[in-house]
Amino acid sequence: MKLEVLNTSVVVLAQHHNPTILHPSFLTSQNIISNDWELAELPVSTPVFAMVKYKNGIVFNVEESKFQVIDNKIPDDIKNSMVAGLAFKYIEKLPHVCYTAVGINFNGFISCSNPEAILMDMFLTPGSGDYDGCQPDAFGLRLIYNLPDSRLRLQCDIGKVKHGNQKSERKGLLVDANYHMNLKENHTLEDISRATSFHSKYGTHFTKMIKSVFNLED
Repeated sequence: MKLEVLNTSVVVLAQHHNPTILHPSFLTSQNIISNDWELAELPVSTPVFAMVKYKNGIVFNVEESKFQVIDNKIPDDIKNSMVAGLAFKYIEKLPHVCYTAVGINFNGFISCSNPEAILMDMFLTPGSGDYDGCQPDAFGLRLIYNLPDSRLRLQCDIGKVKHGNQKSERKGLLVDANYHMNLKENHTLEDISRATSFHSKYGTHFTKMIKSVFNLED
């Protein structure tokens, strides 16, 4: 079994984001993205939610409490994803918003024909969860770790994906990781820059950890 990273994102939480600011013209005029980026579809802009999608797989979205940059076409090396730099460029243009936390996310997939049995064999001892002659058919996993610079929430469940140019869905294990970093009340832009820059380090941490926890191939 091997790990496939489906997407990654950087999220910046705040008390009052303004969704109406997000627009392709804002992103280009502020030099957040290049002028030659092509839209994948028409942008969405409302007082409560805004989204801009590009053909290169980058998606910007803003809600009142959350700004997020997603990379749906990750380079072979996660560390080469643009999301951290793009997120900070956007935040840098809006320094007076009250930011509260930064999150770095990775969504992965482990293709396998019998994910239910694999997950239960790995994390449940025989008989665990049995009751009155009934045995569990499936099992979900949630683990939380306190890391030196963040709090990691790792979830694993059973699901199906159809990724890229694949013609059919594949069954397997869905693995989601969120590295959460609270910001100090008197934080600076440098603090946010430092938090977003952890994307590269956590990308390496995520792949190594999942391979170790689930005993995967390199």
